Amino acid sequence: MKGLFILISKNKIFQYIFSRYLTYLIQFINTIFIAINLGPFYLGIWGFILLVLQYIGQFDLGIAHSVNAIISINKQKNNSSQEIIGSALTLLMLLSFVVTFLFIFNQVFEINIGKKYNFDKYYIFVLIIGIIGYFNNLLSNVFRVHGHILEIAINQSIFPISCLIVIFNFKGDNLILAMITANIFSFFLSFSLFIYRSPIKLKPLWDLNLFKTIQLKGFHLFIYNTSFYLIAISTKSFVSYYYSINEFGLYTFAFSLANAIILFLGSLSFLIFPKVINRLANNNDNNSNRILTKLRDSYITISHLLILISVFLFPVFILFTPQYENSTLAFGLVALTVGLYSNAFGYSSLLIAKNKEKRLSRLSFYAFLINLILCYLITNILNLSFSWISIATMISYFFFISLITKEGREAIKLENTVNLVFNDAFPIRIIIPFITSFFIISFSFHFIFNLIPIFLFILINYKNLISSITQMKEIIIRPSVIDI
Repeated sequence: MKGLFILISKNKIFQYIFSRYLTYLIQFINTIFIAINLGPFYLGIWGFILLVLQYIGQFDLGIAHSVNAIISINKQKNNSSQEIIGSALTLLMLLSFVVTFLFIFNQVFEINIGKKYNFDKYYIFVLIIGIIGYFNNLLSNVFRVHGHILEIAINQSIFPISCLIVIFNFKGDNLILAMITANIFSFFLSFSLFIYRSPIKLKPLWDLNLFKTIQLKGFHLFIYNTSFYLIAISTKSFVSYYYSINEFGLYTFAFSLANAIILFLGSLSFLIFPKVINRLANNNDNNSNRILTKLRDSYITISHLLILISVFLFPVFILFTPQYENSTLAFGLVALTVGLYSNAFGYSSLLIAKNKEKRLSRLSFYAFLINLILCYLITNILNLSFSWISIATMISYFFFISLITKEGREAIKLENTVNLVFNDAFPIRIIIPFITSFFIISFSFHFIFNLIPIFLFILINYKNLISSITQMKEIIIRPSVIDI
């Protein structure tokens, strides 16, 4: 037993995941108390600030994602990696000037984006956070490819911890300003740490050929990531524009809690992504299929179980935040939507590894357009409440996951009948509890009925759950399983 404890204590995977779960616990506490101390109105304003930051983050031209993919595949070539990273730093500097110009343009010509949310009061701080975020995102990717887990854990933990300190001392608008200040402080601290502990010499480099290399791969990754994440972001944008600040606050509360649940597995997928890319790029089709099947089975199974449990427990959270009682329906639908998103796991990595970013970007863009059309239909034609807008995102994810599964199976030469693709993308053992939960939520049955899909899920996924737990234990005991 002592030997096992020593083994685990020296395992950087375990150390990272433990630190992430502790951070997620802090984030969860933050979410509850931020909601309590802000109330729906000011939470709506805070939600809009986060929405703008998400848009800035997506407007990164795929630079960080491109660098991550390139150096993951060519990890052993240090000189090449240094040149790629140096060129990426220069590109991010140029991008920062462009973003700054757009913010100044908005102010000078009084376009008044976010006037409803009094955004003029916060825009300069949001700009600073967004720009530093570009560099932290790039350097975080560099550190994870090189297996430097401590710095990544610190980067991801500073802001939640800083936030925890301020949420008990401020309320309303003062709390928003305090959290913005904590965000700037955290980002500067992380950036300084990345510079000081970098495994690669960081020096901006001007090389047009490398710029082209990064952007050729990065452009399609940019379209893919931007389109895919804009599906969720655009849904929030529709809520922010067509509904009241209070209603946007309720939606923000529901979305934040649902997203916090799925982050449980986010730490592991974040770590293994570079290794998955490397293995899929350098393995034959049979091995690629074996790797994908194993990873997808565990990830999707645990993700959906967590979502079903969270839907059942949500009324407990409402006891502490009664002012958000009207977000119950929104949370249930958002949670199921976020859970459905996990079904895309694996195949996007496969297509990137097989240099099919162009096709991946096209599929995500189509899904984004579908989401826009459906959001407009729900808000302007059907005039449904904000709670139902997640249906648009759910359908868009369903479309995207179906097509990405088809493309992924083609890439490794698997049979591609409609039945096989659907069963791969949405296993019957997953979809039956999902549909059951959807109907219980939609018809607003008593929360105790949410136990039905949980028991149903465990009953038909028993063997898969045991296998998933065994695989996680293996990762803790033998980090070489994913060897980052």
